[in-house]
This record gives sequence, C-alpha cells and structure tokens, in this order.
Amino acid sequence: MAKFESPTIVERKLKAEFGNNAPKKDCIIATFQRFCDTGSVEDQKRSGRPSTVTEEKVEEVREAIDDQPLSSVRAIATDCSISKTTAHRIMTEYLLLKPYKAQFVQQLFEEDLQDRVEMCKILIPMLQDNAIQENIFFSDEAVFYLNGLVNKHNIRYWSERNPNVTIETVMKSPKINVWCAMSKYRLIGPFYFEEDTVYGKNYLSMLQDFFLPEIRKLHKVRSAIFQQDGAPAHFSADVRHYLNKQFPDRWIGRGGSIRWAPRSPDLTPLDFYLWGHLKNNVYKSPINDLDELKTRIDNEIKSISKTTLSNVFSNIIKRMELCISVDGDHFEHLL
Repeated sequence: MAKFESPTIVERKLKAEFGNNAPKKDCIIATFQRFCDTGSVEDQKRSGRPSTVTEEKVEEVREAIDDQPLSSVRAIATDCSISKTTAHRIMTEYLLLKPYKAQFVQQLFEEDLQDRVEMCKILIPMLQDNAIQENIFFSDEAVFYLNGLVNKHNIRYWSERNPNVTIETVMKSPKINVWCAMSKYRLIGPFYFEEDTVYGKNYLSMLQDFFLPEIRKLHKVRSAIFQQDGAPAHFSADVRHYLNKQFPDRWIGRGGSIRWAPRSPDLTPLDFYLWGHLKNNVYKSPINDLDELKTRIDNEIKSISKTTLSNVFSNIIKRMELCISVDGDHFEHLL
C-alpha cells in the first residue's frame, strides 16, 4: 500500500486484477495495519473464553441421549444444565451424532408377515403383465383434517448411524372421509362421504353410485380388477356380495379371490404416495373451512399427470419385491 500511497489506489488496482472478489478498502487498511504491528498479515489468535465442555459433561450428554434418543436439543440442554448451543456442539462435534427423521408405519404382527409375502408373490406377476396392470384399481379412503397434519419434521432420533426409527400411528376420528381409486394411468375420485364415518351401507352406495359408473365410462366393467383393504366397512356381507357379482374372481381384499394382507398400507399407491402428496400440498397454507379443503383436494388430484401415475405404479412392484426380501417385515429403510 505504501507503494501506491493510498488504500483507494490499492483497492482500484486489486479490483482491476481480481474483479468483484477484490478486498474492500476497510479490509486493505486493517491488513496493512496488522502487518505494521506484527510483521504478519495473519489474524492474531483470539483469547476468548475457555471451553466449558469437559469429559464429564460429554459423558452426561451421552447418557441423556442413550436414555431418551428422541429428545430435542433443548431438552438435552435442560437435563444437563448447559446452553442449547453447547448441547448441540457436544452432540455433533464430540459425540458425532446426527438427527434422523422418524418414519410413520403401520404396526405389524408376527402372523402378518407370511400373509404379506404370499400376497406379493401372487400380485407381482399380475403387475408385470401389461395386459393386466392397467386394469388393476387400488382403492382406499383417508381422513383429512381441517387443521392439517402432525409436523413430522420436528421429530428427530439422535444417533451415530441412521437407526431407521419408525413410529406407529393410530387412526383418529375423521373430519372429511375421502375415497379414491388408482390404476396405472387413471385416478377415479375424489369421492367425499357425507357421513363422518365410513361403514358398510355408505361404502356400498359409493361403489354402486360412483365407482361402477366411472368404470363403465372407461369400458372396463368386464376387465377391471378391484383392490380394497380389510377395513370393517369393506368386509360387510352386502359389499362382498356386490363385489362378487360385479367383479367375479376379479377383486382383491378380505374375502376376495386374492386376499389382501392385513396392515399393509405400505404396499398400496394411495397410502405410500397419493395421500401424503395431497396433504403436503393441501396444507401449505391455512384452510378456512371444509369446502375450501375439498376444493384444494380436487385441484391437487387434477394436477397429477399420467406419467406420475405410471411411475408410482412401477414402484408397487419394487415395494413388493422388497417386502419379500425381508420376509414380510418393514422395508422402508431399504428404499
């Protein structure tokens, strides 16, 4: 800088050579002064406060996480009488822990596992057959609440490795019951049940007055294969009698020619794709009333392309193959 007599001239020279990456005048002055004082342009070591992290405190944090791995950083800080910043530093820098999101899955019982494997072995060849796959309609209903969803983004499991932690969920009383059916290229629905609860009578009416007319429009009455899970409403005698009449040997479910394994929402495209996709988009902003909620659901369903449906359908086979590979157990950690 002495050579060029002023920091302004130095700034201009550096800018001409390095463009916008050149240091500003204040930085040039500070660097020059530091060189004059110390003989070096390196930053001086700051004294700062000594670290409050001790081996005992690290071990205390480790024990707290071992006892409650789902605890938040704030809770760990409170339990160990340290600041939130120190707790986070110990967890990430000293214990090398990472926060992993929890997955919500359906509880499985021992007797379910073989049922899931056997069902997948039957359905995979059907889903691989081009003549059959576009005629299979998976169906389901879901509950949409006016006030949205549980914020899963706030749930973390602290661990050195991904523990693939899962949380089993329990169905709650409905606000709006929405039904849809999905094939490889088409979405039928949504259908909104007027009542708060889906039971045999109103479910049968939906099949008669809504689903079958839609199938007729597609000219698939004689070729459609209908899937439903084993919910009580689906298993009523009247519903099974109707399905046997309209889809003889062509419906999948509890009591059908192909039995649907209990507690297997992870194998249906509505559960592993559609409902989550809709809720993520529908609840992006507050909803004023149920009519607005229905409008948002309608619009989101209309926006789903045939390409997306085809890609989702291909994923069913992958999921069923993974289900077989783990002997019917949860496989989400393999996706």
